[in-house]
Amino acid sequence: MEKASVFFKRIMLGILLLVMLLTLGLIIWKGAEAHSYLAALLPGAGLAYLLSRLLPRCSLPLPRLPALWVGVFCFALNIIWVLLVRIEPFSDYEEYWQVACALAAGKPVPDAWYVAMYPHILGTATFLSGLIRLFGESVFAVTVVNVLLTSLSCTLIWLLGRELLGQEQAFLAALLWAFTPSKMMLGSLVFSEPLYTLLILLFFWLFLRLKPMLTAGGPIPWAGLGALALLGLLLALIQIVRPIAVILIIAVVLWLLFLRGAEGKSLRLWGLWLLALVAMLGLYKGALTLWDSHVERVLGQEPASVPWYNIYVGLNEKTDGRYTDEDMDLLTGYLKQGMSAGEAQRHMIPHVRERLASGLDFPKLFSAKLFNFLGNDELGGYTYRFTRSPLFVKLCMMICNIFYYCIFLAGIHGLVQMLCSRELGAGLLLPLFFLGLTLAHMLVEVANRYHYSLIPILIIFAALGLTGGERSPS
Repeated sequence: MEKASVFFKRIMLGILLLVMLLTLGLIIWKGAEAHSYLAALLPGAGLAYLLSRLLPRCSLPLPRLPALWVGVFCFALNIIWVLLVRIEPFSDYEEYWQVACALAAGKPVPDAWYVAMYPHILGTATFLSGLIRLFGESVFAVTVVNVLLTSLSCTLIWLLGRELLGQEQAFLAALLWAFTPSKMMLGSLVFSEPLYTLLILLFFWLFLRLKPMLTAGGPIPWAGLGALALLGLLLALIQIVRPIAVILIIAVVLWLLFLRGAEGKSLRLWGLWLLALVAMLGLYKGALTLWDSHVERVLGQEPASVPWYNIYVGLNEKTDGRYTDEDMDLLTGYLKQGMSAGEAQRHMIPHVRERLASGLDFPKLFSAKLFNFLGNDELGGYTYRFTRSPLFVKLCMMICNIFYYCIFLAGIHGLVQMLCSRELGAGLLLPLFFLGLTLAHMLVEVANRYHYSLIPILIIFAALGLTGGERSPS
């Protein structure tokens, strides 16, 4: 079983590495047209090379209580930006804010049809409404909470890195996250990414910590079974805030089936994992059923389920799978006929079929979507295009991309080391999720912002690549 698991691990990592290398090729190709990408890639590569030469030769000084201090340092560093550069909500960010304010005031939800189309807006807005009740309608208070959430993520990156790599590499990964400029700049917004990224990292860490409780010998580990089952509630929270929990579930199932190594020989462990998985999915489904009922009561209409509209947008070759007013007008046309959000989504199915049958150039579409998803990290700077000078915006975009390309290239090196290693373990959930979310966005609507939750994982890969460590996630 161990040989088979190593084989499947290398297939999975090989596919992910191919995706990363294709993205790198697209960055270089796009750089021939938009020179700013090459202008960021070259110093990013230089920074990655410099760090990879220096870090293996020196030892990072670890403070006492590093899990606490990395979080404190991340908060102190990022709060400075939030204090200096503030921005009012706009576009989708304003939608989150207006819905949150309405919930806090006990008023009807504005644009209920739109929220029913994307019920995760209500999930984030419900969290934000609690903050508004505490601090009043203060956008600044929400952005401070964003910084707190990203700082807690920093601590979780340290904890994950310690489990998977070692203390020095974990400390490096936490520092890289603290200094990530796009996360710092986006912290000024009202949005869901800091919250659901924290929840995803918490899921990974809890899974790694709870797994030994199930696989230890002796009597039936009821405590381990119960604790793993409770992760279903965490998955439901992730789905409520951002509908990507199914990717985590698929990653867990694939890991159980193909990547557990010698554990796969034990019928007892198969039975225990099956019980844990059934209980986890049962709690997940039950929690979501209750949430859907709550959404319907709040909005007064059925929320959408399968995102056929997003698939339709994802297949739009003219916009490279990104949002367009024309596609939204088609959807709202059904809503104006009196349909619910769910009915309007189902009426998009024939349009999806029509677009599929229109002779799409899939290699061209998927390459464009891959670049739009992973090819740059400049949204942090681009966000300020309405409120700051063009020079400020371009400078911020360049800084974001230089850092991103540094960790992207170091992450590729880290993946190569993982590919060469025979080590197995639950840490392989991280690359499974990275690959799964990337492939999912090759089908549905794509945007640069949606890779936010992958940056911590990329940073963990980069910490391995920059230090030349021989150990890979296990």
